[in-house]
Amino acid sequence: MENVLGQHESSSHAVSDAELLLACLRGQPFRVPGDIAWQPLLELAEGHRVLAFVEQSFLERHIEIPDFFTAAVQTHRGTASRHAQELELLLKEFARHNVEVLPLKGPALAEALYADATMRSCDDLDLLVRHRDFLKAEGILVNRGFVARPSSDDYHRKFLLDDLLVELHFGVASPRSFHFDLDGVWDRARKEKFRDVSMLAMSDKDLVLFLCLHGLKHGFSRLIWIMDFAYALAKLPYGGFEELLQSARQEGLEQPLLIACEIAGEALPQLVSAEVEATIAASPEARAKAHQAVKRLFAERSGANNDPEIWGFYLRTEPGARRRWRRRLSFLKPTVEDYAWAKRHRIHRGFAPVLRPFRLVQKYGPSRAWRILFPPGI
Repeated sequence: MENVLGQHESSSHAVSDAELLLACLRGQPFRVPGDIAWQPLLELAEGHRVLAFVEQSFLERHIEIPDFFTAAVQTHRGTASRHAQELELLLKEFARHNVEVLPLKGPALAEALYADATMRSCDDLDLLVRHRDFLKAEGILVNRGFVARPSSDDYHRKFLLDDLLVELHFGVASPRSFHFDLDGVWDRARKEKFRDVSMLAMSDKDLVLFLCLHGLKHGFSRLIWIMDFAYALAKLPYGGFEELLQSARQEGLEQPLLIACEIAGEALPQLVSAEVEATIAASPEARAKAHQAVKRLFAERSGANNDPEIWGFYLRTEPGARRRWRRRLSFLKPTVEDYAWAKRHRIHRGFAPVLRPFRLVQKYGPSRAWRILFPPGI
């Protein structure tokens, strides 16, 4: 799992910092070197959004922490607390207007997985509403003073109030990414509370699959995304993983799920149960493919956020040529940005599908564009 630690690999303290960071997250015994470089460790923990977990591990071992490290944790918790307060207010407002809302990630996920809404770093609030309620939900945000951002996507829209960002979703990912049974998610959602305010939450199995796909979307390039998946996986009841794997197989998501399990098992083995290990071991061929995909994912450094080469990784997870061609064609479909570009240049939007391949070549160069659509090994 060394490559997932990103640019810190090359620094003189990279190995010790990375090992110390992973030991904290794994709950393993460790010794803090006398010459520890606290600033690089702080930057590494912040970059992977696990700062509060590292501090907690040090406090449990009565390790003295520098004031600037503690101050950074307090700043992190303060930001997370503000997001939690805003989530509580928004949940009340949505409930007052009879709009069902299902928070994604953020404070609600932190409380569900880690029993503390301020443990997990939070840059924004992601709220899922039903498609039929989307316009009504937009109006609620606007009435609270939020301003819609000019950029949008094909499954959510961003709203800003001062420096607080809310992403309002009617889908959990682009339709061009992995398939996700959203209707089933709503049907299986259960009523929960966040700070005594009612909300909906995904079922345990849906949450595991969602965190799997979310992590793969970003190449699991941050340890917090691996932690989220691993902790949700650990919360499944006995027999739950086998049922989840069967469901994922039916939806064509077995390979992504096994890949996420491989990553979790490598980074946080203490959270992967014997049941999960035994179930995966029963499919040695699928596990071998997942293991190879993980090696390629990190070896090629394709996990950076918004890196189009992650599509090459997606293609490798598809089980057959037909599904791979379907994904290639979906990548060539115009995006919101393509249509916006056409509008800026006074080009009729009907030409966007034709111009999309040329824009890809212009942006990434012929060789990289080809590698995205036809990655080595398939």
